[in-house]
Amino acid sequence: MSPPLSILVVDDEPANIESITEALKAAGYAIASATDGFKAIAACKVRMPDLILLDLQMPLMSGIDVFKRLRADEKTRDIPVIFLRRKGERASELAGEDDEHWVVSKPVAKEELLSRVKTALRQHSLKREIRKKDVQLRELSLTDALTSFRSVRYLAEFLRAEINQCRRYKVSLALVLIDVDGYKEIIRNYGQSGANNLITQIAGMVSAQNRDADILVRLSESELGLFLTHTDLNGAVEVAERLREEIAAATFVSLDRTFNATTSVGVSQWVEGMDEDGKLLISYARSAIEEAKKAGGNLTLIAE
Repeated sequence: MSPPLSILVVDDEPANIESITEALKAAGYAIASATDGFKAIAACKVRMPDLILLDLQMPLMSGIDVFKRLRADEKTRDIPVIFLRRKGERASELAGEDDEHWVVSKPVAKEELLSRVKTALRQHSLKREIRKKDVQLRELSLTDALTSFRSVRYLAEFLRAEINQCRRYKVSLALVLIDVDGYKEIIRNYGQSGANNLITQIAGMVSAQNRDADILVRLSESELGLFLTHTDLNGAVEVAERLREEIAAATFVSLDRTFNATTSVGVSQWVEGMDEDGKLLISYARSAIEEAKKAGGNLTLIAE
């Protein structure tokens, strides 16, 4: 069972806190209280409330000043706030927050209070879900659905950042680019599902060679890239050959049928003078793959 939602009641008048607390506790909320703005901010650091009921007029620090401090702190900026004000009192400094959903007049009517609290919590929950969905959608757009490798869209951001590191700190970045030999023929013989199974199984082999700092990317339908950070050309060739030999020795499965496959592998390294987007790094590796395929495939070549 989920714990009750927590509400922090901030008011310099104990009688107001008592009446509000009684109404909210009866509705099933967990209540904490503070009698001034400094205590309210301190209370948020001890336990983050799901919502704050905040009196506008208080000694030491006004409700508006408390609100601004909460919004200035990344940890508390998203806590929904309902302002408590005396009738006729305005909160013009709040720049759009002073509306019927976020303000309750004192003396507080129980029905109005509970309605405003429910509305504010519901809106906050919906906004949180929307932000969560946005993050998930962005992550999906940066990930290849078949292999769980990063997508080309992600690659652009990664390469700009990583090449900047190479230039600044003189570290190495190498690319092992793997392309399936005779991919169209595999589709004709085993269907798209067979080709997908092949790519998935090869992706598993590539993943097994992956370090935490490396990036795996599916660049095209039959093309997988392993971007090796802090790795020179010799180290990349060792990885490339190990993968090429493992793939060539493997047996792949499509439904009830088994088959073998080989790959052509191009290896390239970023060097000073290349572009900052990594386009030449990828282009050189693809050129090496073309030469490998012309030579019959199942070959690793270094880009020159």
